[in-house]
Amino acid sequence: MNKIQQLIDAGGAKITLPPGEYKGPFYINNPCIIEGTNTTLWNDSETVLFIKSDGVTINNVRIELANSSEKSDIYSIHADFRASYKDVEVIGKTKGLGMEDSIPEMQRQLRMGKFLCETENTFIFEVYSPDAMSILTTDIKDISIEPVNLTAGINKIKITVAPISSGSFVYGDIILKTKLNRRFFLSGSAMDNCEKCSDKCISAFSQSELAEIQRSKLVNMNAVSESTVKSSYNVQHINNQNNSVQKDTPTKHSSPEIVGTYHLKRGERVYIDNISENVIKVKMGYRGLFKDLEIDPYVFMLDSTGITSCDDDFIYFGNTDSKCGGIIFNEDKTFDIDLGKIPSHIERISFVYSIYHPDSKDNFSKVMDPFVSLICQGKEIYKYTATELFAETTIIFLDIYRYNSRWKLNTIGQGYREGLKKLCSSYGLIVS
Repeated sequence: MNKIQQLIDAGGAKITLPPGEYKGPFYINNPCIIEGTNTTLWNDSETVLFIKSDGVTINNVRIELANSSEKSDIYSIHADFRASYKDVEVIGKTKGLGMEDSIPEMQRQLRMGKFLCETENTFIFEVYSPDAMSILTTDIKDISIEPVNLTAGINKIKITVAPISSGSFVYGDIILKTKLNRRFFLSGSAMDNCEKCSDKCISAFSQSELAEIQRSKLVNMNAVSESTVKSSYNVQHINNQNNSVQKDTPTKHSSPEIVGTYHLKRGERVYIDNISENVIKVKMGYRGLFKDLEIDPYVFMLDSTGITSCDDDFIYFGNTDSKCGGIIFNEDKTFDIDLGKIPSHIERISFVYSIYHPDSKDNFSKVMDPFVSLICQGKEIYKYTATELFAETTIIFLDIYRYNSRWKLNTIGQGYREGLKKLCSSYGLIVS
């Protein structure tokens, strides 16, 4: 049992959580006040926080569901009882919070791109508000937003950038405050010889997203019409009555023929038999940087327990060849992978990209479209771009793993804010 759950289970009218990041799930089974101090609760394969009691208040906590798009039945918060929330930021959908549950998964990174310097530029994005009590706030210099007080439903928001000099970079947060807080990351650059932007659309809901919002509103309007929050059984009963609700499971494909680049989605799994007998070049990179950063690729060779059993199975610029000869780190920061040489005890190969010695403000929000490519016989076969990473300093791009004596690829797209050292520890390596 982790120490956060031990604190909660110990009881008491007020429970103060220590600073740091803690993996759940967590269960609140008694009335209490939960007070965070720069505390993040997170999970990637299960619901993060369950509220199993009335009389619960949560303050100053960040609750993050990583890989939130991969499963339909896991949540950042799953509340069986009403609770009070103050300065609680969530990433990922919720359940049991009434109309909060209808807020769709957001495009959190709003890229304005390049725009004309020394003149005013305006941009439009759409944001969904569950009620008329929502507001938008930002502390970004030279930025104004209107309106800041939202109406229920989809709101068109205008962002105005004041005239700024050439080469100036705009970067910062926009916070949507409802019962909970949700964060957008805004970025862009003022340059010479660019077009002036007048109400340029940088974010809009697709027709499928609009349909999902409407479905969620109908479900949650039914849920909040009752005098108490629905129990897990009753909410499931509502969902079962609505035949448009479907589970979002990872897509599975047969390996395509080598006719061009296959663009993978997050959580997608494919067999790679069509290239597994060749030397595969793996390239990790990005489209651009908003800040000068040094980013390095790493490979972990993992056994059946998910552990890197020896230092030789950790391949990077300081250890350029695996002992088996199946993985080679090249001077151009690519890897050559020969799956035929991988020892039988290695079940999984994990490909990681990490910012080298980041300072407190360095993270992947300053990296434009980080990607990984698999290249065979000089042709790019697969490509995956991780677009939903912001405060993290390390990415697990993808895994190649054994499945029924065959090799498969699984796109992960999971980020770690605590960086490479934390990830190495989870893989059984001690890094000083």
